[in-house]
Amino acid sequence: MRTTMHMLLRSFIAVALLCASAAASEPYSRVVEKESGDIVLEMCTRTFVHPWGENPSVHLVSAIHIADQPYYASMQAQLNAYDTVLFEGVKPAGLDPIDPDLDDEAKVEATQDRLKLLTDIAQRYRITHGEFPQNMESLRKADDPRIAAIVDSIKHDAWGRVFATEHAVNITDDQKRSQITFTSYGADQQRGGEGVNADISETAKHEFNDGDKPEKTPEGIQTQLANALRVSFQLDEMDTTNPGWINADMDINQLQHALSEYGDDSMAILDMLEGESFSAKIAGFVLGFVARSPQLSSMMKLVMMDMLALVETTNIMEQQEAMQAVIVDGRNDVVIEYLKDTIAKHPNYQDIAIFYGAGHMPGLEEALIEMGYEPAGDTWAQAMTVNPKDTGLNEGQVKMMRNMIKSSLEQQMGR
Repeated sequence: MRTTMHMLLRSFIAVALLCASAAASEPYSRVVEKESGDIVLEMCTRTFVHPWGENPSVHLVSAIHIADQPYYASMQAQLNAYDTVLFEGVKPAGLDPIDPDLDDEAKVEATQDRLKLLTDIAQRYRITHGEFPQNMESLRKADDPRIAAIVDSIKHDAWGRVFATEHAVNITDDQKRSQITFTSYGADQQRGGEGVNADISETAKHEFNDGDKPEKTPEGIQTQLANALRVSFQLDEMDTTNPGWINADMDINQLQHALSEYGDDSMAILDMLEGESFSAKIAGFVLGFVARSPQLSSMMKLVMMDMLALVETTNIMEQQEAMQAVIVDGRNDVVIEYLKDTIAKHPNYQDIAIFYGAGHMPGLEEALIEMGYEPAGDTWAQAMTVNPKDTGLNEGQVKMMRNMIKSSLEQQMGR
């Protein structure tokens, strides 16, 4: 039993580190014990102002990607009150606006990225609905409003024309094939042609037989972690389609290219997050075990909370070169460029929020200070709450467990 629990703890720590924060002079997360006996993880919003009010106030709103549902409802209301929100989320290639001043060769590449994204969305639609959409409008009317917003933003090629759509179902012997094709007619917008005038197409295909079992989209490790701890996943709770919300992050191609410079081991980070790697599958099995026990779920939730607060006092992120250089620093550079661009284009804005994971905040804070900003105050929001009684342990056992976890974490982090 002890061996099983030790393996469970080690696996949980490995997964939970994905949500960890970096060391900061002033923390962006903390664990507090309430008079009621509840133990609460709180996340910080730190406001920065520019001397003499030359620029808008910037609010670093530290996010946690899994939390109690009320936290996300509170954050939604808070963030909607700002002029704009620059939010975290590695996005698919093809999602960004296309610069109309690109030459035709660059527009071909941008159009290809959009077509690949459309076919990916069409495949997800098929998995959900059992068939491909009949046309662009059907794809746009997907159940998830975020998908509708994405389709609206990418339904044109780089020359500004709506992609042509063709849906087909073919039956050969006992095999059925369905497909949907999206096409741009190139720079001249005429069928056929060569070079930049050639048609550009991408097709999503599916072959199946009667009686085939429905497919399931694999759950990412963070969704599995949320389920195990009986909390909510940020992407399921937050509405990022509101006007003024900007996905200020790298796209997946940029991230993969940056990580590839650090070797194959660094690329495994993405496989872990997507639930595709062997390690992710082992962790998923462990988390499934946790999810079946309310007491174990509460216990691991408390572990998670303590770990997040502890990591802020360590240099664990700096020990992971690719994590620090790409996942943190590289993406921080991207959001700061978005911030500077937003300030330049919208001089009337008074409040800009950066809604990013707590691990990004020390670097973002440093960048703001270099821009002449000064900290002006903190507010705290409750993200996760555990009553120790829910763990099935008495007060002494809870204290002993938390000390043991702290010691184990410090060993993992090389302290």
